[in-house]
Amino acid sequence: MSDLEAVAVKLPTFWTSSPAAWFAQAEAQFAIRKITDDATQYYYVVSALDNATATRALSLITSPPSTEKYRKIKSFLTSAYDLSDVERAAALFSLPGLGDSKPSELMDTMLGLLGTHSPCFLFMHLFLQQLPDYVRAPLASSTITDSRRLALEADKIYLSGRNQQASVQEVNKKTSKPSYPPNQIIDNMCWYHRRFGAKACKCGEGCKHFSSFRKNQGNGNMGQR
Repeated sequence: MSDLEAVAVKLPTFWTSSPAAWFAQAEAQFAIRKITDDATQYYYVVSALDNATATRALSLITSPPSTEKYRKIKSFLTSAYDLSDVERAAALFSLPGLGDSKPSELMDTMLGLLGTHSPCFLFMHLFLQQLPDYVRAPLASSTITDSRRLALEADKIYLSGRNQQASVQEVNKKTSKPSYPPNQIIDNMCWYHRRFGAKACKCGEGCKHFSSFRKNQGNGNMGQR
């Protein structure tokens, strides 16, 4: 490896909230630059630690292992900052529902919480429980066992349902009768006479029925608004 290649590698500061994702990023950089030397990988990791993380890993930093340096610091940081199985289970059982996400986005979140564990029937059931009824019902008897395929199928139903709902709202908007405020005169008629005809109990000045309405009511102020 040339000095130029070594300088070109710039790892992001270690992600204490997601060590597995950070190491995946780091190892992608190592693969691109063909960095395979154990010590070189180790020192790249050390250089990417913030103050608090470096302090926690101080024993490994001040006294580097004689062998398998990278594997040991990776194991230490992953164990120190990754979620425990109990924490993963608690997060999965307390999911807030689909919200504004698509089902496939929810599945990505759940798989991230699952970590290295494989999805099981209980995991799939938890996923379905987070979906709206109109999405969950068609999938209840599905024979799909692959979690991502199931999520993509849920996406289709979810997006189809949203499109149908949008279409219905648009039709309702176009077909709804226009409404006018009670004080607006349209075609020489007030809202009350347009709405109730001869049974109108009020009338607005400017309406063609205003004079007769006042006369019939026997009260000159009856039709005033």
